[in-house]
Amino acid sequence: MKKQLDLVNKFHKKFNVPILSKPSLIPSDRSNLRYSLMDEEVKEYIEGVQNDDLENIAKELCDILYGVYGTILEHGLQDRIEDIFKEVHNSHMSKEYHQYKMVKGEKYFKPNVGKFFKK
Repeated sequence: MKKQLDLVNKFHKKFNVPILSKPSLIPSDRSNLRYSLMDEEVKEYIEGVQNDDLENIAKELCDILYGVYGTILEHGLQDRIEDIFKEVHNSHMSKEYHQYKMVKGEKYFKPNVGKFFKK
């Protein structure tokens, strides 16, 4: 994840897109823009699916990730996101598979993301 964040960081610096150095909320105009960018790429992904266009699907998946990584940088989460991802992953792994879907069974635990923000 670090390599990808570094590449998107270069893009942000080239085009003066905000990069925060510590975890922060961002103004609503920025968060709305970040959402809009990611939403547009997801819609373009589904177009690739509908057109059976695997090359476009691959490109749009990269664009989705690019938007996500940019949002991570803009929120200043780049130094914590890998640990947060692992915590969320472990929570997902605690789920059970039942009747063709993932469910929160006895061993499920909610991810403790808050521990990454305590001082």
